[in-house]
Amino acid sequence: MEPQPFLGKGSQVDVLLAISAGLLLGLAFPPSPLYTLAYVAFIPMFILMERLATYKQFFRYSYLFLFVFHVITLYWTGGWTHGRDGWLMVSNTALLVLHPLFYIPSLMLAWFVRNRFGRIAGLAAFAALWISFEYAHSLSEFSFPWVTIGNSQACDLIRAQIVVFTSAYGLSAVLLAFNAVAFMLLFKLASQEWELKSRQAFLSMGILLILYCGPLIYGMIVRATYERDQTATTIRIAAIQPNVDPWDKWGEGFSSKWSSYQIQLAAYLAATRKVSEVSPDLVIWPETAIPFPILLPAYGKELQKVVHLVDSVKIPVFTGFSHVVYVDSANASVTAQRLRNSSLFVESYNSAMFIEPGNRIGNVYKKIVLVPFAERIPHASTFRFLIEPLKWNVGISSWGKGEDTLVFNLKFRTGKEIRFSAMICYESVYPDFVRQFVRKGAEFLVVITNDSWWGNTSGTYQHAAYASLRAIENHRWVVQCSNGGISEIVDPLGNVSSKTGMYTSTELVGEVETRSELTFYTRHGDVFAQLCLFCSAVFVIMAVADKTKKR
Repeated sequence: MEPQPFLGKGSQVDVLLAISAGLLLGLAFPPSPLYTLAYVAFIPMFILMERLATYKQFFRYSYLFLFVFHVITLYWTGGWTHGRDGWLMVSNTALLVLHPLFYIPSLMLAWFVRNRFGRIAGLAAFAALWISFEYAHSLSEFSFPWVTIGNSQACDLIRAQIVVFTSAYGLSAVLLAFNAVAFMLLFKLASQEWELKSRQAFLSMGILLILYCGPLIYGMIVRATYERDQTATTIRIAAIQPNVDPWDKWGEGFSSKWSSYQIQLAAYLAATRKVSEVSPDLVIWPETAIPFPILLPAYGKELQKVVHLVDSVKIPVFTGFSHVVYVDSANASVTAQRLRNSSLFVESYNSAMFIEPGNRIGNVYKKIVLVPFAERIPHASTFRFLIEPLKWNVGISSWGKGEDTLVFNLKFRTGKEIRFSAMICYESVYPDFVRQFVRKGAEFLVVITNDSWWGNTSGTYQHAAYASLRAIENHRWVVQCSNGGISEIVDPLGNVSSKTGMYTSTELVGEVETRSELTFYTRHGDVFAQLCLFCSAVFVIMAVADKTKKR
């Protein structure tokens, strides 16, 4: 296909187009209120597809677009605001430079389809392949669904109601379809192939109106007709936000780690006793609130302090903690550490447990979805040589991987039981993972997290915003408890009923309600994304099978 001199010739224009696309898409993500920019962010890229002649050119400018997008959206992962960990900064640089390359094969395939079948097929393939990449990428240990483009619309709570069928991939599809049709309209008008009053132009504008207003109308109807479950049980929740410096949490700045641990535990006990005055049904402490393996016999006195508090106030506590398991050599994973002068290995887990009055400690939930490199080396058994060198200063990059999604039973004094599940931090970004808890019977959801690593940057606000998508997808209340903020309570329509500020020490008290119905997405999962994957395969197979010359 011959390149089109759309907007004139010159590599400077091409660079500007690629950068513009990255800027528009990056600025659409939280905490920016400009989420509508995503509806036009891909138009500069589609213009580039008209201007470029070779795969090398397309690769170059696609990478530039994706790099700019990543810098704006994910700059915060390096902890640059405090600069306290070199590994954080190195890993962030690698993320910004290397992760855009993950997208390239899908975009190159879209370019290939376009060269075989023309402009319209190329745009359709671009949308299908982009969504297919987002879905397929979420399935691997290298996954990073944080920047799924549908997530950019997490604050548009009216249109976001469609995720109850499609998850964020449906929002991605709406955005890509709008961009494609808008580009076609602009291109045809600019090339004078269509007149503004032509039937084709009116049809295109009608499609744009449907894409933009259809989800809006549906969302307005859903929100207007939403009814409280008459059989629901109301639960009063108290989330403790201690605002502990994440480096102090692990002992930096103290004479010993143990002194840091004791101070933190005492603060949680005091805050819980204080909040017990409002009689919550459940108190939640954040991720690794207890940063030592309190279930080991060596920490029996500390465990007894927590158990005694729970018994005295008669309120259960759900908390994150560091858990260890001893195994023999036959059962040791690659991340397990051999004990000195022993045949035993120890495996550490980022975990959570539920402590009830009456000295009842239930099953331990071990985090399953671990942040690539930050918490665990992807495919650690293959890349085991990286485990020791690639560690944060706080030494938490070699967590063991949990295996079982758990549902906890919250027992009321009346004997009634409420079922809930919890995700730890990054796990809440995975729609299909979260729905598994609901399918197992969770009537409300908890997210415990520590979003203080990054300073007061975009990451914390993005994580908080994504909780609204998980709430809508499953029609469940979500409680997010964070170490330094943002802690929040989100209703099944994605509305934030209450939340805390960043870097404040406080207690968030609010009410949630149980729900038991299963939404389309909860029952069927990512069938929409899988359909896009099927369509992408058809496009590529047909393009490979086509033996005609490029046109």
